[in-house]
Amino acid sequence: MFGRRVPPNVVFLLSLLLAVVCGLVAYRALSAQSWVTGVIALVLAVWFTVDAVRSYGWSRRKP
Repeated sequence: MFGRRVPPNVVFLLSLLLAVVCGLVAYRALSAQSWVTGVIALVLAVWFTVDAVRSYGWSRRKP
């Protein structure tokens, strides 16, 4: 953003945290039969999970 990269371990932790939060929101919304909110939160949870897996791979490749 400003000429500096965010370290992969920070991206991993934040993505994992957001994935868990979105997963909990999706569970609560779908339990309450709020389908639109639940599906949106579920899509975001999957998105952040994939991002966490990718950033974990970046940190593993770094020497």
